[in-house]
Amino acid sequence: IAMPVGPAPVVTGISPKDGTPFTKVTIRGENLGTSQSDVLGVAICGKNCSMTVDWVSPSKIFCRTAAGIGKGDIIVITKSGGTGSSTVTFTGLPVKKVGPLETSAVWVDETEWVDQRLDRAQKSSNISLRTDPLGLNSEELGHKTQAYMQLADLFGKGSPDPTDQNFEPSWFLLERHCNTSFSKLKEGHAYMKRKANRNTNNAPLNHVKDSLPVFFEVHETLSGIHHKMQRDEGGRKNGNLTDKLESTLNEASENANKLFDTVLSCKDRADSIRNTLNVLQRFKFLFNLPLNIEKNIQRGDYGVVINDYEKAKSLFSETDVDVFKKVFAEVEKRIEKFREQLKQEVQELPSPLHRQKKLIRYLLGLGESGDPGWECLVHQHGWIQESMIKCKDRHIKTGEEHPKKHNVTPKATLIKSIVINYYYLLILYLLLLSAFKCTENLDEAGKVQVCHQYLEELTSIATSQIPEHWNLWQHYSTGVILSETGEKSSDVENLKEMASKHSKQMKGLLRDTVILFVNLLRAAFLPATLHVDDDEDLHERESYGVWPSEVPLPATVLYDCVRAARQCLIELSSLTLPHGTLQSLNDVIHDLRVLSLSTFLQEATDDIRGLRMKETWEVSNKGVTALPSQFHNITVALVSVVRDVLESLPGEEPVFARVAVQSRVTQDFTRLFTTFSSCLERCVFIEESESDSSKVPQESLPPLRKLVSPITPRMFLLQEQRLVIGISNLSYTKQNLLHPLIDHFRQLHFPNIEFFTQTCDSEFSKLDEKFFEAYVEHRVEPLTGALEPGMYAGSFDWNECLRPEGVRPYIKTALMSIITIHAEVYSINPDLVPRFLIQVIQMTSEEVLRLIQCIRKIGTNGSMQARLDIEALQQATAAFESTQSSTNFVEALDSIPDMSSAADRRFLDENINKFKSLLIFQLRCFS
Repeated sequence: IAMPVGPAPVVTGISPKDGTPFTKVTIRGENLGTSQSDVLGVAICGKNCSMTVDWVSPSKIFCRTAAGIGKGDIIVITKSGGTGSSTVTFTGLPVKKVGPLETSAVWVDETEWVDQRLDRAQKSSNISLRTDPLGLNSEELGHKTQAYMQLADLFGKGSPDPTDQNFEPSWFLLERHCNTSFSKLKEGHAYMKRKANRNTNNAPLNHVKDSLPVFFEVHETLSGIHHKMQRDEGGRKNGNLTDKLESTLNEASENANKLFDTVLSCKDRADSIRNTLNVLQRFKFLFNLPLNIEKNIQRGDYGVVINDYEKAKSLFSETDVDVFKKVFAEVEKRIEKFREQLKQEVQELPSPLHRQKKLIRYLLGLGESGDPGWECLVHQHGWIQESMIKCKDRHIKTGEEHPKKHNVTPKATLIKSIVINYYYLLILYLLLLSAFKCTENLDEAGKVQVCHQYLEELTSIATSQIPEHWNLWQHYSTGVILSETGEKSSDVENLKEMASKHSKQMKGLLRDTVILFVNLLRAAFLPATLHVDDDEDLHERESYGVWPSEVPLPATVLYDCVRAARQCLIELSSLTLPHGTLQSLNDVIHDLRVLSLSTFLQEATDDIRGLRMKETWEVSNKGVTALPSQFHNITVALVSVVRDVLESLPGEEPVFARVAVQSRVTQDFTRLFTTFSSCLERCVFIEESESDSSKVPQESLPPLRKLVSPITPRMFLLQEQRLVIGISNLSYTKQNLLHPLIDHFRQLHFPNIEFFTQTCDSEFSKLDEKFFEAYVEHRVEPLTGALEPGMYAGSFDWNECLRPEGVRPYIKTALMSIITIHAEVYSINPDLVPRFLIQVIQMTSEEVLRLIQCIRKIGTNGSMQARLDIEALQQATAAFESTQSSTNFVEALDSIPDMSSAADRRFLDENINKFKSLLIFQLRCFS
C-alpha cells in the first residue's frame, strides 16, 4: 500500500447504533475515501466488513455488520488517508434465531434447530423466546440493551436462550425473573416437571398421530385387494385356488410398486440433484468464473480477473471432462474479449503513466501475443504528433476567421483632401481616423491573442506528453513495469530483451517529436527560417502551417515564445534524453532570441520615428523640447527588455556568437539612433516634406495614420525657430544622452560599439551642419545680401560724398538684424548664442570686406565715412568677434586710406561714441 498523502478518515456518526449481524448501517464522517477503489477496508467492533462496503461520497458510506457481540469502534481504512479513527461506537446484538422455513439474510446453522424430521403439519420448536419455560407471567419478556450488555460482559460466551447450546440458566433467571419470588420459582420448577412427564407419556400417541396418513393409505389398498378377491372367487367357475392366490399376490405387488414408485423416483431425482450440487459446490469456482469475470471487469478489478484466469488455466486447461472444457472455453472467450478491451483502453490518450503501466502489465499477464508495451509507445508517439497538428490547424483556422485589415487608402486620400481644403472638417476627420485605427488595433490584438493561445497549448502538449512518453519507455525498457509488482525475474528479463530491439527506433521517435514541435514553432514565429528548395520541401513546409502575415508579431510575443521554449527545454533536459535529441530545440531558442532582439530594436525604431508626431515645440529651460527625453526613455526601456533576451542560460549559445547575427544587430542598432536624427530632420523641415501634399501623386500618399501631420501646431512655427530648436535638441542629445546610452549597450556586449559610436557621431554632426547651414541660409544670407543695396542707397558715391554726420543706416540695419538673430537664439537656448553670432558676424565682416575692396575710388570724406561704419560695426560686435572676423575688419580698414590729422581721429571717435550712446539699449545684448 502506498504511503497516504491525505488526511486520515474520521467517523463521526453511525445509524443505527446497534443491531444484529448483517444489519445495514450508514457511516458518516470526513475523508471516507475518494472513490470505491480508495476504500481498503471497514471494521466494526473489530470485525471485517469490507466485502459489503458501498461508497457514496467522502462523507458517507454504507456497509453491513459482521458477527460480533458487544460495543466497539468503526474504523475506516483508505489508500489516500490510511487508518482512521472513530468518535462513536456500535453495539453488536446476538443473532436472531430463525425457523427452518423462515428467510434469513445470513447463513443459519440448522443443526441447532432441527433435531428430528418434521412433517408439513408440525410447527417450529415449542420453546420460544417469547414464552416462559417456567409457565410464569413475567412482567418483562424482552430485555433492554444496556442490561443485556452488562450480563453479556459477565457471562462471556453464554446465552440466556434455552434453545442455545451455550444456555446459561443463571443469565436466564437474572434477565427474566430478577424480581420473581422464590416460591414462584418453585412453582415454575414443578410446572416444568409436569410438562416433561406429559410429553413422555404422550410420545407413543404422538407417534401414532404422526403415522395416521400412512396407516390410512395402507388400509385402503388392502381393502381394495380383499374386495377384488371376493369378486373373482364368486364369478370364476374353473381355476385353482393357488392360481387365484398367486395372481392376487402379483397384483398386490404391482399395486405396492405403484404405491412407492413416486417415492423411489423422487429419491433417485434427489440423489441426482444432490450429486450435481456436490459437483457444483466442489467446482463452483470454475462454473462461476464467466459471470465473475464480467462483474470484476465492470467494477474495474482487472487484477482479480487475471488472477482467477491464471488459476483456472492451471487447473482446467488440460482437462478431459466435457463440461469443464465447455465452461473453460466460455472463460477463454470472455478473456479474449477482455484483451481487446484492454488494447482499446491502453490507446485512450491522454492517460496517466501509472494507468498505462498497469494496462500493459495486464496484457502481459493475459499472455498477449506480440509486444503490447512497444505498441503502446508507437501509438502514443503518433497521438502526440497528431495532437500538435490538430492544435496548429485549429488555431490557424481561428486566426483566419479574424477580420482582415481594411484597405483605407482611398478613404484616407479623400479625407486628407477635405482636411487640407476645409479646416472646419478637422473634427470629422479625427473621428474617422480614430475608427480606422481601432479596427487595425483589433486585428493586431486578435492575432496576438491567437498566437498566445497557440503557444500555450502547443508547449503544454510538449511538456506534458513527451515526459510521459519517455518515462513509459524507461519503465518498459528496464522492466520496471513487471518488477515493481514482484513478477517473476524471467518475465522481467524477457521484457527487457523485447525492449532492447526497439532502442534505436525509440530515439528516432523522440527526435521526430521534438523536431515537429520545433518546426511548428518556426512556422508560427520564424517562418523565414523554414527553407524551401523543391516541391517536396514546399509540401513539408505547408504541413507545418502557413499563418496569416498581415500583422507582424510584437517582440513581447516573440519573447514569450522564447520563455516558453526555454521552460520546455528545462523540463525535457531533466529527463536525460539521448544525446542530440534537444539540439533542434536549442537552435530554435537561439533563432527566437535573435528575432526577438531584432524586433525589439525595430519596434523601438518605429516608436522613435513616430516621435515627430508628438513634437509640441514647447521649449524647456534647458533649451530643448520633450523629444530628446522621449528618445532617452524609449532607449532605456529597450535596454531593460533586451537584457533578459541577451542573458544566456547554461548550455545556450550566446546571441552574438555568430557573425551574421552581429552584422544584423549592428545594422538594427545603428538604425535605432540614426532614426532619431531623421526624426529631428523631418520635424524641422516639415514644410518641405509635408506642407504641400496636394502636389503628391495619389499612389504615393502616406498611410492614414500619418495624415495628421499637416494640421499640427508645428505648422505655425517659423522655419528659423524650428532650425534653432532642432540644433538645440541635437546638441543636447549628443552631449548628454548619446554616449551614456551607448555605454548601456556596451555593458550588454553589443558588437561593433566603436564603429557604431563613430557612425552616430558622424550622423549627428552632419545633421547639425545641415541645420546650421539652413539657418544661415534663412537668416544670415538675407542680412549680408542687404549690405550692398543699403551701402549704395540713394546713389551714394564714396568719392564725392559729404563729410560724415554719423553711422550710415545700412550698418544700423545690419546690427538690428544681428540683434534679431541674437534674440531668436537666446529665447530658445542662450548657450547657442555665441556659435550663431560668431558665424553671423564673421559672414558680415566678410561681406563688408568684399564691398570695401570693390570700391574703385574713394575720397577723403568717403574714407572717413567707411572707417566710421566699419569701426562702429566692429566695436558693437566685439564680444562675438572671432579671429577670422577680426582679420576681415582689419583688412577692410587697411583698404581705406589713413586719416590725415588727429582732429579727424577725434571726430571719428566722437561719432562712434555718439552712435553707441544712441543705441546703448540695443547694443547691450552684445556685451
